[in-house]
Amino acid sequence: MTATGEPLRGEQDLRLLLAGMRPELDPARYAYCRMRPGLETDRLTARGIFHEQEGVTLILGYDEALRAGLAPDFVCRRIELTVHSDLNAVGFLARIARELAAAGIPCNTVSAIWHDHLYVPEALADRAMAVLRAVETDAAQGWSPVVYAVTVRIDQPLAGEWLEWMRAVHVPDVLATGCFRACSIQREPAEEGGRIAFVLEYLAPSAESVERYQREHAPALRQLHSARYAGRFEASRVIRTIVAEVTSALA
Repeated sequence: MTATGEPLRGEQDLRLLLAGMRPELDPARYAYCRMRPGLETDRLTARGIFHEQEGVTLILGYDEALRAGLAPDFVCRRIELTVHSDLNAVGFLARIARELAAAGIPCNTVSAIWHDHLYVPEALADRAMAVLRAVETDAAQGWSPVVYAVTVRIDQPLAGEWLEWMRAVHVPDVLATGCFRACSIQREPAEEGGRIAFVLEYLAPSAESVERYQREHAPALRQLHSARYAGRFEASRVIRTIVAEVTSALA
C-alpha cells in the first residue's frame, strides 16, 4: 500500500500494456532449483522462493545455485516487462503467452507489484525478445489482424510426408519472413477425388503484411512447394479479416 493506505495501482488497459511493455533481457543466467535439506535461504539472493506441497522451489542466479550445491532443473534467462502492470490487469500475460507459444517458446511467469518477469529457456531468449518486440510494435501501430488461409488438396499417399514437410520446413520458412505471427494446420474431414484437404491459417498483423509476403516472399516459396509436389496437389488462398475476438469463461 501507499503512504495513504491505498493500494498501488498500475496500468490495466491491455492495448497500453502491450504497446508500452518495453521488454528488457537480463544478461544474467538463472536456474530453477529444488531446496536441499540444511540450506539456509536467508544467505541466498533468490529471485523467488515458492513453497509447495512437494517441496520448495528456488529461482537463483545460475552461479549462485552451483555454489550452494544445487542442481538446476531449468536453466533460463529473465525478461522483465518494464511497464507498470496492475495485478488486476486482464489478458496481458495471456496474450504474451499465446504469442510465445505460437513461436514454440515456453515461458514461466512471475508477477510482482510493479512488473512481470518472464523466465524462458536460455537458448530461446533472443527469439523471445523478437516476438515481444513484434507484439509491442503491433499494439503501438494498431493491431488489425487478418488470417491468410491456404487450402491445399494433396494426393492421399503423399499426405503424411507432405504434412511433415509443412511442419518442419515450409511453415517455419514462411514464419521466418516476419510477415506472420503464427500458423495452424487443420485437416478437412472429407476426402475428395483421392486427395486430402488441409487448411493452413497464418495470422498476420495486417493486410499489408500479407501483401508484402505475397510480393516479396511467396513466389520463391511456392516454387519450392510446386517443384516438390508437381501435379500432386491443388491450392487456393483467401484473406479473412478478424472483426472481433470473444472470450468466454465457464463457471
